[in-house]
Amino acid sequence: MIRISLRTVAVAATAAAGVLSLTGTASASGTPARPVPTGHKALTRNPLYSAGAFETSRCTEPARRAGDLTTFRAYLDALFGCLRRTWSEEFHRAGLRFSPPRVRYITKGVYTGCTQYMASYLAGQYCPKNTTMWVLLDKEALSDPTGFDLFTVVTHEYGHYAQDRAGILAEFDRQSAKAGGKREADLNRRIELQAECFSGAFVGSVWRSLGRDRLDWDEQLKWVVGDRWHGTTRNIRYWLKRGWYGRGPQVCDTFSAPASRVA
Repeated sequence: MIRISLRTVAVAATAAAGVLSLTGTASASGTPARPVPTGHKALTRNPLYSAGAFETSRCTEPARRAGDLTTFRAYLDALFGCLRRTWSEEFHRAGLRFSPPRVRYITKGVYTGCTQYMASYLAGQYCPKNTTMWVLLDKEALSDPTGFDLFTVVTHEYGHYAQDRAGILAEFDRQSAKAGGKREADLNRRIELQAECFSGAFVGSVWRSLGRDRLDWDEQLKWVVGDRWHGTTRNIRYWLKRGWYGRGPQVCDTFSAPASRVA
């Protein structure tokens, strides 16, 4: 993992090998009803927080075959379709404009345009500079056709995209540029933990349709590891579960949370 800002949004370390492979999402959806919020209210009074819970929707996981890039791409295409539908509806209710991000699937490290770090260090990354989601499908990722890690990495990064569309990332970046030390770390944890909460909310809203055992979710919580920039293990689990049970962004205002919950 690396520190996050409007210039660098990333999560989950892994190894890399292979060649570049590209894909992409489609057209914009929704219509603007209000300007994207700016200033501190973008963090603490964002319209997303009043949009209510996600609509419970069906999201199936296409079967994958170990080592088969085509089946993994189809799996991710389906997941991005679910995310687009869910977040598009949420932004519509919030009165905010929404369009899906571009998506790039890669099989080796490339420069994403957002940071000096190559994607080879990451399982997934959202880059605000080119509004692109980058997902690494290297040999290690392709070796696990039943795991849930890839699903949660993508939903977390899509949470950063939602933050970007809602004006949250821009205000975070503005404040981070003036901060330092403990304040900068605090802001970084709040942006990361909110993305975790957004991820948990989406997963909770589609869980019944996935056909998975609850143990798959519990296993994700079990392997959480915290750090100074992303929050303690306990708090990451707290926000993931808060999202899971709350089923929407209304429970994910980490910027108004007490320091003890974003440590």
